[in-house]
Amino acid sequence: MTPAFPALTAWSDLPRLNVDEFFERFPVIDEAYEAGETGLADGDIDDLEFIVISGDVSISQEQAREMEAALELEENWTLRIAVDGSVHVDGGTDALFAVSGDLYCNWLGIDKAWASFSVCGRVFASDCVFVSASDEGWMLDLPATRIDTPLLFLWNYKPDNIDLNPDAVMFVLGFEWWGSTLPNRCYAHQQMIHVIDSRFLKPFTCINTEEDIWDSRAIINALAAGESIYRAGVDLRCEQAMDAAGAAMASADFRLGHVRYKQAATMSPAYYPATMGMADAMRAGQAYAQAFDLYLEASKLFPLEQTGLVNEALNAAARFALRLGRLELAHELATQSIDFTQVSNWNDQPLAQAYWIRGEASIAQGDFAAAERDVAQALRFDADEPQPNWLMGFLCFRRGEHDQARAFHAKAARHWPQNGYYDVASTYVVGFNPVSVDWDQIDPASLLPA
Repeated sequence: MTPAFPALTAWSDLPRLNVDEFFERFPVIDEAYEAGETGLADGDIDDLEFIVISGDVSISQEQAREMEAALELEENWTLRIAVDGSVHVDGGTDALFAVSGDLYCNWLGIDKAWASFSVCGRVFASDCVFVSASDEGWMLDLPATRIDTPLLFLWNYKPDNIDLNPDAVMFVLGFEWWGSTLPNRCYAHQQMIHVIDSRFLKPFTCINTEEDIWDSRAIINALAAGESIYRAGVDLRCEQAMDAAGAAMASADFRLGHVRYKQAATMSPAYYPATMGMADAMRAGQAYAQAFDLYLEASKLFPLEQTGLVNEALNAAARFALRLGRLELAHELATQSIDFTQVSNWNDQPLAQAYWIRGEASIAQGDFAAAERDVAQALRFDADEPQPNWLMGFLCFRRGEHDQARAFHAKAARHWPQNGYYDVASTYVVGFNPVSVDWDQIDPASLLPA
């Protein structure tokens, strides 16, 4: 609810305080400065001037733009604007340095100078909040902050210190972060690309990009116009079923896991992780032919415009096509994976797998020269992977290079102690017993609550 604060009239002609006067008015910021939390440099702080707007106030979009323009015109950004009270801003603004009470707005952008003093009360943002460290390196601990918003975007900040409304959805980018203790639904790194529409994502080349991959201005404009930022065919309500599916898989109830993933995929037909989960459940249940069909379907749901991430469903589909004896299709899918993963240029393991799968398909098709080129590439990317070591040993054996063959097979055995070798005469079907299950015929509504 928007508070009925008095409208701001004149502001630019208000008296300007020096830093000592400002600290006397805002002692909490003086404490933050002494603790090194304000982002204010010692050499520049004496040059700062502060305009303080007293009392609760409402600031229009036009006034907010005027303030931002004034800050741009001040040499070396020496002017700061603060509100000693609560404030409602129509839209959003980067102009306010500190608010002693609550801040009400449509959106808020917070940069690396953000600290616990910036809004001493609570932020109420009706559309979204962006918190960006704009920094390389370790993820930072966000100072204790109170925020109410539907969407929270964090770049290089851990969310755990936030007092956040539990229905907010979080999107997190940054290094060395392994999850949140908050109860909120959270999408981190590559999970984001399966949820947010590509119109609201900036191009990127790898998961560890130094720039934010979301387009904050496009998101702000869309939300202001009442538009959704999510991909067509994605409904976040499916996440409850996804959580239940993960729990079922963890307890080795693959049938229930599949049904739960199917429920999620029914709610969100364009959601790649749901169909990928169905395929993983079939694979765990050894229904390999059915898993293949689902991996193939999932590979087509991957947002192909995202060239910085790996479409793992392509490798899985290629591997199962190989095992099912569909050699030309295995070769084609592995080639697609190679072409796609090479663009990403950051994850060698999936690229190595795609090369040895294509190499094994070439062996089964009798093209040993092509197979050797691909297996050599697989070993270049992942020298310890057992499959390409065994395949290279097989190729050496065919040429009569027995010492080299034994060396490659010994290396494969060291990294693959639980499994026997492939059969020399039939590399692509050994140990692959087709099983069929009826899980796709189960109506989730017959097992699950609505």
